[in-house]
Amino acid sequence: MIKSRRGATLVELLVTLVVLSVITAVTTLGIRRIQQPRSDDPNNAVSESLKVAITESRTITVVIPVGGTPAVATVFPDGGVIADTAFHFDRFTGRRFDAR
Repeated sequence: MIKSRRGATLVELLVTLVVLSVITAVTTLGIRRIQQPRSDDPNNAVSESLKVAITESRTITVVIPVGGTPAVATVFPDGGVIADTAFHFDRFTGRRFDAR
């Protein structure tokens, strides 16, 4: 006569808790690495202009002082950005060079 096994063993519960702990630790470390952009970052103005240019289908030119000199960025409705090197934007994709 074979008995059916009900429940879980202590080892199975411990393995499950260890796996969940490792997943939680990795996720927490990953979230801590995300940095919020500063409010005075000139790239924020270009990013916001990019959203507006795409939604309203118009070209927008932004002039922002960076390090005491004016930097110019032109944002196109197709998502392209032509900007001074101070902004660190890729011309064709509209993404920042230092973005991950």
